[in-house]
Amino acid sequence: MINLTGVLAQGIKTTSHWAEQKKHVSDLGISPDIAAEDRKCPRQFWLRYNGKASEETTPGQQLMFSQGHALEKRVIEYIEKGIRYNDEIRLIATQMDVSPGLPGTFTGRLDLLLNTGNSFWVVDIKTRRGNAFRYSNDIRPTDKYQIGGYIHGLRMMGINAEGGIVLEVDREGQNFARNFNFNNTQELKCQIENTFQYVDEISRSPAPPSVMPPKIKINKNQGDDSVVADNPWQCRWCDFRPVSCPGAIPPQYDDDLGKVVGHISDDGEFVEKVEGIKQFIGEELG
Repeated sequence: MINLTGVLAQGIKTTSHWAEQKKHVSDLGISPDIAAEDRKCPRQFWLRYNGKASEETTPGQQLMFSQGHALEKRVIEYIEKGIRYNDEIRLIATQMDVSPGLPGTFTGRLDLLLNTGNSFWVVDIKTRRGNAFRYSNDIRPTDKYQIGGYIHGLRMMGINAEGGIVLEVDREGQNFARNFNFNNTQELKCQIENTFQYVDEISRSPAPPSVMPPKIKINKNQGDDSVVADNPWQCRWCDFRPVSCPGAIPPQYDDDLGKVVGHISDDGEFVEKVEGIKQFIGEELG
């Protein structure tokens, strides 16, 4: 019997040096100005930047990434074609390298630079799975900061952009696409400049940032209140857990996460249902 799945897995296997000891504009998503539930994990950035061990990307994940990259290229081609029929929009550049305008050793390449009249707009294309459209109806802060980084680089190169556009495209096609526009305000400019410095400071730190806090939900009951604990999404989707980082709650508790792990008695004491869990969630319980 011929094992074509094995052949496919070997063929799709790629070695990428994208992440090795580089600071990317997308790393601005770890900004402290972004709410904790939305921001990227600073510790994950530190681990990646310092070359710490992580789980290998599975063939399925590599296939998903390749599909996303291929779709982004096709979307750019379609936009190039569609703009020919639009007198108000001009395509200035695609896949434009803005690294020369970025501070230090940061690197970045924007997807599209458009012009409407006297205004320039930076476009970043994001391919999402269909379900992602159900849980978001606004621009993601991490995407906004990424585009803000591109705008900063352009400004240092002599091009002042009015703002940015996130174009979300459904990989499955059912939701087609949608876009979110935002202006490049003075407040955003300051936040981006501060975040460049923040990311640089983390990259030079000899020790990693602390792990992100766990998610805690306290259910009010007639009797003792029950406590549900879980890892934040930053940990759940992190390749460094459990290889180089335990995450907010270590892997040995995975079967218990999202369930009741203990109760808070009438006198305010936390009583474990899952042995040993208190040391990881006690601080969040207050």
